[in-house]
Amino acid sequence: MGVIIFKEVYPAISRKDNVDTIEQLFQILESEKQLILPKISSPKTFDEICSLPTNLPCVIFVFDSKEEYKTTRSLIQTGELQFKRNVQFSFLYRDAQFEFIESFFPPYPLSNVLVLKRTSKSHARISWLPKWDLIHVSSLYQNLRDGVAKLNGQPVKLGTIINEHAPSLLDNFMEFISFSAESIIGQIHVISLNTWLSVISIITLFCVTFLINNDPEEAQRRQEQRNGHQQQSAEQQTFQQNTPNIVDLPELTSASAHRLLPADKSQITLMVVGDLKGGGSVPLPVRVVSVKLKELSKSGRQTVVYVSHDKYESWLLRFAELAGCRLILGSAIAVNFNKKYFNFFTPINTCSDSSLANLQNRVTLWFERLCEGSLPRFSHPDMEYPS
Repeated sequence: MGVIIFKEVYPAISRKDNVDTIEQLFQILESEKQLILPKISSPKTFDEICSLPTNLPCVIFVFDSKEEYKTTRSLIQTGELQFKRNVQFSFLYRDAQFEFIESFFPPYPLSNVLVLKRTSKSHARISWLPKWDLIHVSSLYQNLRDGVAKLNGQPVKLGTIINEHAPSLLDNFMEFISFSAESIIGQIHVISLNTWLSVISIITLFCVTFLINNDPEEAQRRQEQRNGHQQQSAEQQTFQQNTPNIVDLPELTSASAHRLLPADKSQITLMVVGDLKGGGSVPLPVRVVSVKLKELSKSGRQTVVYVSHDKYESWLLRFAELAGCRLILGSAIAVNFNKKYFNFFTPINTCSDSSLANLQNRVTLWFERLCEGSLPRFSHPDMEYPS
């Protein structure tokens, strides 16, 4: 018996001969079940596509819209974009899997091609490629060769893959209500409007009560969520109270730059954007970032200063523009003035509701990755002291 498997793109056809048993047929279907460009939409599909036992690099296209996916798919259909056997290709949508993408600190401006090679269930070596314009395939091939060759750095922890297909409790409840209503309508022929509304109200009340009282996992989840909110609120209140309003950091100005900045070329200057000595209360993000960086740099060789946003706004904006980030109070810039490169940290993630209590963890993670050299470096050829 022979089997012919038609892939989603012609002429990708697989022919298998000498299939004698059902077991062999199932093995063939299992090995050929992936599309040429499969979508990562759940933890299971991620484990299947970027599999640890295969030890193959996994190239993930990060799309911002369905139009980008359709453009890439058309390149595959016309044969302009062809994939090699020794690399597994896939894609995901940035908005749907934002937490997963953000765990790798994507470069700015945002790249749309990620090369990943898993080292364990929860860690992988990664390499961001230069942003692909979805047109020039030759540049993509060249960047892929360079990116795969660079997969030898320190493994990073993988973020969470969201299951995009999991139905919510509301979906299940509405489906149950719809089924119940259809069953009742099929048996009731003549009934007054008031009686009909009463029956629907009773059924709805019964279903809601039944679901709430007979779903221990949902009840436990709600209780844990309530406890989590209470704990987070208490921690945040304590955190704000314990964070000092006045942070003792030197101010970097055009006059103090030569005195404060290190002479050693290997040292890094950490600049916090905000005014710590101005009138009024210092914004909480500025205080949090300043206190945490001052604490983390005690045992290191970094110099921590603050730069007034009002005095040097245009000078600071140049860093933000080169990094593709927003300049807001509490931002931090790690600068090497001698070698003229830097990295930019933004305290509040504009794509998710990050609480101030989590800001400490983000600053710590940014500082650790800065020390180990795994953060991207942005060049600033005309970098000078503030003026």
